[in-house]
Amino acid sequence: MMIEPPIEKMSAKVGNKYKLAVLASKRALELQKEHLEDGVEPEVPELTEAAFEIWNDEVVFDDEK
Repeated sequence: MMIEPPIEKMSAKVGNKYKLAVLASKRALELQKEHLEDGVEPEVPELTEAAFEIWNDEVVFDDEK
């Protein structure tokens, strides 16, 4: 169970929990691909990194895609 960042507050940022799940999973896959290409071992799991990027408004949900 993820405690930080808070899921309820993050889902409010993007609209709902479904959009949050889609955005976080897509970003986590991008991060995983980057780490594999660079040969870097991630400090934290990619999904956690993606969640913090969403929380810090570094990644936003685009309804037009």
